[in-house]
Amino acid sequence: MKTVIYFYESAFQMWRRRLAGIYSIARREGWHVEAVDVGEIDANVKAVTEYWEPVGVIVEGGVFRHGGCGPKAFSGIANVFCDVDESKMGGAYFGVRHNSGEVVKKAVRELLAQDFADYAYVNYRTRREWTMEREKLFTSEMSSRGKRTHMFRPWDRPKARSGPEFARRLGDFIAGLPKPCGILAANDETAAYVLNAARMVGVPVPEEMTVMGIDNDVLVCENASPTLSSVAPAFERSGRLAAGLLARRIRLPGLKPVVVDFGSDSIVRRLSTSRGGRRDIRVARAVEYIRVNACSGISVSDAVREMGVPIRTAENRFRAVARHSIRDEIVSVRIEKAKEILANAKIAVNSVYAYCGYKDERSLRYAFTKATGLSPFAWRQRHAHRK
Repeated sequence: MKTVIYFYESAFQMWRRRLAGIYSIARREGWHVEAVDVGEIDANVKAVTEYWEPVGVIVEGGVFRHGGCGPKAFSGIANVFCDVDESKMGGAYFGVRHNSGEVVKKAVRELLAQDFADYAYVNYRTRREWTMEREKLFTSEMSSRGKRTHMFRPWDRPKARSGPEFARRLGDFIAGLPKPCGILAANDETAAYVLNAARMVGVPVPEEMTVMGIDNDVLVCENASPTLSSVAPAFERSGRLAAGLLARRIRLPGLKPVVVDFGSDSIVRRLSTSRGGRRDIRVARAVEYIRVNACSGISVSDAVREMGVPIRTAENRFRAVARHSIRDEIVSVRIEKAKEILANAKIAVNSVYAYCGYKDERSLRYAFTKATGLSPFAWRQRHAHRK
């Protein structure tokens, strides 16, 4: 079986999503894909390629940060590069590239729906080509719509790129912004810093400031407080594009270099951009809390505590907005999770309850049948995805 190596850097959190896209093409081409973290091989690309003798390689741009892992390290092998600093390529190359323009425009449209006068962009901790490009696009888009823009550039003061000094500077920036204000951060990691800084200086999100990230790193977004809205780049599609381009290059050695752009799948809305002007913010917090925690066995009282009002007030406000009770919301989330699991024919029906916040199989069966008109077993017979 022919081998293709995917060189990545583990600091790039989305590499698994790109790898999923690579695998989809690899199955078609009959490749074995070897995923290699350059940090674990001491940047010794030559030793890896000599051992595997690959027909081609796919290389993340972040790999270049490791000594000896520049573009020349991959010459002599059919290669495709992903999201590289083009100034380091020395000419034309085969690659896929994140379309920052599309990403920023989606984020701007989402933030503009809040109809603020002021918006801000928070750059990544260190000066990188991609974060500066996003800042430029953000400023252009907002200015063309008559909005005031504010920029935070950590590298203006070298000692303030990380640690307490960085947090203090970011907190001062957030405290000094006009309110209300919408913030786009360079990526989800940066957005998480923004949320933490806002909490430290007493600026409530989303009541006085909304925050959006880029990448939809679920681990970061779902565990932020409040949960973080984010633009979801099409990383899996980019993996398919990279692998497809590599397959063409292997078949057609004379193919001219080409770079293919990929964009974004969607905006994933979470609590950090939920504005009280459009719906009760306490209800919004409860809905988000339930969405994240319903399958962990929470109760109505847990959701009420999240709202911070007496139970009768909580129920009345929730019904006024959602048109159903807090308990109904918890059950709804659990049933949707059960459907998702039941669609996978490999998981036993009698174990599904444990994934959905129920104490036993009987409790799930009763709730599921009441909600859908079918038992979990009957629903699986009708809807399961079988290969």
